[in-house]
Amino acid sequence: MTIARVLAVAAILFTSTLGFAGSASADQVMEGIYGYDQGDIHAKWTIYPSCVPTVGDLRDNLELPVACRLHVSPNSPRVSGGDARLTGGQWAFSTNIKEGFQCADGSWAPVQETYKFDDLTMTGTRSVSNSAACNGQVGPKIVVSPFTLAFDGPLPIPVDRYPLYCDPGGLKRCR
Repeated sequence: MTIARVLAVAAILFTSTLGFAGSASADQVMEGIYGYDQGDIHAKWTIYPSCVPTVGDLRDNLELPVACRLHVSPNSPRVSGGDARLTGGQWAFSTNIKEGFQCADGSWAPVQETYKFDDLTMTGTRSVSNSAACNGQVGPKIVVSPFTLAFDGPLPIPVDRYPLYCDPGGLKRCR
């Protein structure tokens, strides 16, 4: 009976402390112009965040990076861009390239590029994969290359990271 009382008191204390929790603050989300370096490939990525407030306990919006997308725009045709999502602690996006590499007969074979990067360490990987191509002369493969990012400067225009207005209280409809 004593163990049950201790557990009940612990449960009451735990739930009461949740009621006094303060509002969540936003984690920093990448925004700006970043240098992309992958061996002999040097480019710039312009990253614009776009986020949606997530609903916590209906008192305050939670501004968390899991509800964000990073719109990555490169300045070089040697590097792809896309909309990155936070997955497993890393930002990731994939791009299909119709004319990924040229076959010996002059035709083109498609590739898929997948970028994954960590906004804390500013490091990532670029994976380029292809299926069997060029009439069977090229087998399927994946080439993974590491890259680094470095902050170069702010965006040329201000960005509203949370562009939607969410109704206070109740259903938290956003528009």
